[in-house]
Amino acid sequence: MLRFLSSLFTTPAERTEGLDEALIETAIERAVDGTDRRIRAIGQYRKRLHQPAERAVTYVISLVDALPAPIEISPRAFGANPFLRTFFVSTDHLREVFGGFKTVRDYLTNLTGPVPEQIFGLLSMDMEERKVFGVELVGDTLRRDVMQVTVNFFNYRYLGPASSELDTRRELKKRAFDFLIEKALERIAGEQGKRRELDRQRHLLKQKLAAMKTGSWGLDAMLTDLERQHPDLAALEAEIETIDGELGQFHTDNLDLEESLACVVDTLSHPAAWLASREIRLRLDSMGIKIEDSSAASKEIVLTEIFSGTGERRIILLGRIARADIPEPRDLWREAQRYL
Repeated sequence: MLRFLSSLFTTPAERTEGLDEALIETAIERAVDGTDRRIRAIGQYRKRLHQPAERAVTYVISLVDALPAPIEISPRAFGANPFLRTFFVSTDHLREVFGGFKTVRDYLTNLTGPVPEQIFGLLSMDMEERKVFGVELVGDTLRRDVMQVTVNFFNYRYLGPASSELDTRRELKKRAFDFLIEKALERIAGEQGKRRELDRQRHLLKQKLAAMKTGSWGLDAMLTDLERQHPDLAALEAEIETIDGELGQFHTDNLDLEESLACVVDTLSHPAAWLASREIRLRLDSMGIKIEDSSAASKEIVLTEIFSGTGERRIILLGRIARADIPEPRDLWREAQRYL
């Protein structure tokens, strides 16, 4: 059965002689489970997927390991940390954002052990640049109607909350690999064919993709601004099992399976075409106005942006939040009683 929350990177993946062979085999089977299970009918499918899976796993490991060490995200660190002053308007704004992290609330609710003092995770947000007219002091002259660029951050998310940096990085690696699988499934679902059963197959594959996205299988929680309700994972897994069962009933020729396998092979063989990161260098004044002059007194900060081959992009930052700084969820029933 496909497990949405099963961890792909349960042990350190790197070894001096290369990747753990068991990890590659697990990645291959996860890719097949996440796309078209009928691929297993093709002889030597594991051999043909071995190198693409190894390349994809190596890539996501390096992508996540390249992220800088997590910073403290707290009202106490606001004044001293240029990232926090860039991303948040004030300490009150920071606390307000903390209160909106549904992933953190779900993580704390589902904990079976002691509550950690620090909650590690990946902060992500949208960045928007907008041209506006403002004022600028040039020497002793105040110039009006000067074209300026304001930079704003919004739609904050906190992905992969965990009690340690290691666990958060492992979760991000798994989600990054799953994101590639989603893209392979999208390509399979979008392929055109000639057989009479193709439309039905494509419909089922799209249903499977929708179920995977509902369960936050990949990086959608980071790359979109949607706040989903906590999914019923058992029901989603049962739905995918039903879809896979229907797909298995089709009488298919080898060519159709070859097309599915080719989509998976090509996607995993070129992971950077679907998911990558880059640096963005930025200088802002205290009002969030972009400064183009590198000789200005403002300090340059280097942001990390993650982007996909389908257009999604987000600014990301590894962080750690003290449990004491997470506000308790609002008790709407108790608040309503005040007015009764």
